[in-house]
Amino acid sequence: MRKFRTVLVALGAAAAVVGGGLAGAPAAQAADTWQAHDKNCKTLTGLDGQSLGSVCAEVQKRVTDAGSVNGYRARVTVTPAVGQWMKPTTYSWSSDGALSQVCPGGCAQQSSAWTSAWSPVKTTAGTYVVRGELPGDSLFDVGASWSDWAQVAKKCSTDAAGKLCVYRHERGYRTTMQERGKLTVAPAAGKWIEPRWVRVGTVMNGTDTYETSDLCAPSCTRRTTSWSATVSRTMPGLASPFQLYASAQVKFPSGEVRTVKASISS
Repeated sequence: MRKFRTVLVALGAAAAVVGGGLAGAPAAQAADTWQAHDKNCKTLTGLDGQSLGSVCAEVQKRVTDAGSVNGYRARVTVTPAVGQWMKPTTYSWSSDGALSQVCPGGCAQQSSAWTSAWSPVKTTAGTYVVRGELPGDSLFDVGASWSDWAQVAKKCSTDAAGKLCVYRHERGYRTTMQERGKLTVAPAAGKWIEPRWVRVGTVMNGTDTYETSDLCAPSCTRRTTSWSATVSRTMPGLASPFQLYASAQVKFPSGEVRTVKASISS
């Protein structure tokens, strides 16, 4: 017994008595780490074409030891040209839209390279946009990162051969908005659905602009299991009235070619 107890003392924190036996101590948990996510820089010029310097928005993601992302933080870096200055003022995240000051109480005019402190951590993916002032009453804004795709419209259609659905998604990307059309097909057992194309677009003042992905290039494929495809683009500026849509076309074994459209209108 004395010899056994001596062994336990020698093992120390590396082992414990569990149910009358020995079990290894739990391994130390790896800490979350901050990793690069997105960085976007702008070179700025004055109204007279003179260089004012550059400004960068940077977003990092917090990654667990299991590989999942559980946080985002951001900061701004300004690099004024010689004899110029920049003054960061506010920033916002698309995840909540709240406007916050870059520096508590306001930042000073920066005449040399300067980087802000990291923002408080956000747990939801989103775009980070920072704004500021320049000489001559000019303003700047620069953004980094992107939000998750949000579904804004959906339309499904069923057939003896299965079901197809068309979705319209939107998201913020840096300082712009993007739109995406998505087609999903779910063929019935022993049947097939042949996707032809998927499209995303807008109609404004009677003018239809869109981006289409040809799903039959170089040839059409008959899908016998669940399958999806997407197409996306940067959204144009909107002017009312407008219609935002996603559409797709497929062919069924009966020979029918069907087009389905999901849309929202002003």
